[in-house]
Amino acid sequence: MTIDLSTVVVRREGLLSAPVDDEIVLLNPERDNYIGLDAIGRAVWDLLAEPSPVEALCRRLSEDFDATPEQIATDVIAFLDELVDEGIVHVVGA
Repeated sequence: MTIDLSTVVVRREGLLSAPVDDEIVLLNPERDNYIGLDAIGRAVWDLLAEPSPVEALCRRLSEDFDATPEQIATDVIAFLDELVDEGIVHVVGA
């Protein structure tokens, strides 16, 4: 599935997580692996607690991080693609 600005995404339930300073470590028991997210990744992760359109995520992140809206959108979409591939985020309605 292709993720774009209108896609609605949410984090998968049942993952274990632990904050480490401003980062977060996730355990995906389904794949038996750990995933570490830096401060920006953690900000995205926190926003994914509720289903959200990618456009809204980007708008919220642009309030906290100094980058162009286009760069934020490009980076967030690529990051979400990785999280979907890892099975820790899913597209709502897919």
